[in-house]
Amino acid sequence: MKLTKDGKKSLLKIIASVLVIGALIAVAYIIFDALGITKLSREQIQDFVSSTGAIAPLAFIFISFLQVTLVPIPGMVTILAGNYLFGPWLSFLYSYIGMMIGSVVAWVLGRLLGRPYINWVAGSKEQADEWMKKLKGREIVFLFFAFLLPLFPDDLLCSIAGILPVRFGVFFIMQIITRFTSIGASLLFMSGEVIPFHGWGLWVIGALIILSIVAFIVSIKHAEKINQIFDKVVDGINNKFKKKSNKKVDND
Repeated sequence: MKLTKDGKKSLLKIIASVLVIGALIAVAYIIFDALGITKLSREQIQDFVSSTGAIAPLAFIFISFLQVTLVPIPGMVTILAGNYLFGPWLSFLYSYIGMMIGSVVAWVLGRLLGRPYINWVAGSKEQADEWMKKLKGREIVFLFFAFLLPLFPDDLLCSIAGILPVRFGVFFIMQIITRFTSIGASLLFMSGEVIPFHGWGLWVIGALIILSIVAFIVSIKHAEKINQIFDKVVDGINNKFKKKSNKKVDND
């Protein structure tokens, strides 16, 4: 199949855009790595954000964004740093904003740049292939629990989701639910302020870990059915929006 002149121009624009985005990402990572941002501890994040003064909330949101897209900092580290700096409520809000924006950007980058970007984020093609195998046929269920639990590489999985047969609407709803839950759980259980790291607190945390693992195993077994449910929910939401927009057009 031969491309028309317009088709060739469009293809060249897409290739140029992908190369530019890829180059910007590589440059950004090199700069962040040189500045030591890719190896920040909780204390270093706190010191850095505190030093920004009046724009500290924006600086923290930016770090939360980077945590999902370019910089391999565990989400737990940034969330708890925010708790120390702003308290639980504002830490939740700023983390949620930064991570939601970061998740969407990571998905878009994965969709635009494809496997070369995925391989780069994963560290190697072999690592990326391993994750693709794990996700095959149970994408939604696996991703849901991966985003929910603080045991998986969010930046990589958000990017991989961009090249999987996972619609953006499904991915976005998944992010809304899991980010809300995981950030809240991190502040509730891991700060040590509400549930202590001793006595009855350890029993509560242990019970929740066991329940999460059981839920994950059961969901993986019924992954196909759960994928269908998610698709139906998204279709239902899309249909409602279409009906509302059609009514507005008719009224106008």
